[in-house]
Amino acid sequence: MKSRKKSGERKKLLQQQMSVQHFIPVRALDAGIIVTDDFRLVQLLRISSFNLDLMSYRELNETLEKYEMFLRSISFPIQTTIMSQPVDLGSYVRKLKNKQDRTSSMKQKLLHGYMEYAKGIETSTTMIQRQRYLILEERITGTTKQAYEESMLILEQKKKHVKNGLEEIGLSVQEANDRDVARYLHTLYDYISSQYRPIVDAQMYPFTMGVRLHEANRE
Repeated sequence: MKSRKKSGERKKLLQQQMSVQHFIPVRALDAGIIVTDDFRLVQLLRISSFNLDLMSYRELNETLEKYEMFLRSISFPIQTTIMSQPVDLGSYVRKLKNKQDRTSSMKQKLLHGYMEYAKGIETSTTMIQRQRYLILEERITGTTKQAYEESMLILEQKKKHVKNGLEEIGLSVQEANDRDVARYLHTLYDYISSQYRPIVDAQMYPFTMGVRLHEANRE
């Protein structure tokens, strides 16, 4: 009798447990665009930077004047943020992997060593890079597909305006993909874990708070 009661309590506890993702107000990712629980579309743009210390007085003034003009041209809210994240060497590792598949066995071993070294850098807490993001948003004004597409179109227009303005200053602008967004949210909500175990794939599975499900079921 006690065993059945204990088993029922355990099942009830498991039903109450929520995955970590439930605590993040994100409904979905659509080609790098965040769809929030309160029906907003959020776009992350990765922005390069200038080394202002190496600029002459004239170059510095020109750059700041252009940036001021850019800010004055914006009629909608934007948010800028700088975040310390693990070094992203995913594209470099993929290039090495492609080379490895088309070379001799001796070079394959050498390339394998390079890839393992690069992966070690990505997971090292001493190798951190500062990523700069500019964030845009647009509220979805209805629950229909048309309302969603109209909001997406407005967000696209905002993105083009920002991108053109920053590129005229001399900065590079890249749209964050699903993996970039996942890493951003991971760093934002679980900084320590994001440094030790950075996300390598945009496909994420639920993490359950408390005991692991398969361990609880085994008991």
